[in-house]
Amino acid sequence: MEKKKNYGKYKRGDVVYADFGHKPPGVEGGIRPCVIVSCNASNHDGAPMVTVCPLSSKLKPIPVHVQIKPNDVRGYRLKTISDFLPEDIQTVSKMAIRGKTGYIPVEADVMEQIDRALIRQLNLMRAARNMVMEELENGSENKEN
Repeated sequence: MEKKKNYGKYKRGDVVYADFGHKPPGVEGGIRPCVIVSCNASNHDGAPMVTVCPLSSKLKPIPVHVQIKPNDVRGYRLKTISDFLPEDIQTVSKMAIRGKTGYIPVEADVMEQIDRALIRQLNLMRAARNMVMEELENGSENKEN
């Protein structure tokens, strides 16, 4: 019987350094901090990939960017205020992750801002609104993933 490979377990909100490799101009590349945005059900130790959004210390006034302050991260903090870049969302191999430095608590205000930025970037406002309406009609709460 073949043993399943263990790729390591990560959680949504983890701040990790990932190697994005060489990218064309305008796309974030190299080794840089990022936030894991894939749901926890997809981040189990048997999954070889996670979905992340890179961070940049080059702050730009773009509506979908979220500024993450060093004290927003628990554990080893960011060195400086960084922009969360939802327009550069990528799925990366867990083998490209160089290390976990900390995490953003799911209940933190900045995580709510990240969720909203992803909804705007991916144009999911209508679907999000419909999900909320369905939850209200059914009287149940959506379980965190």
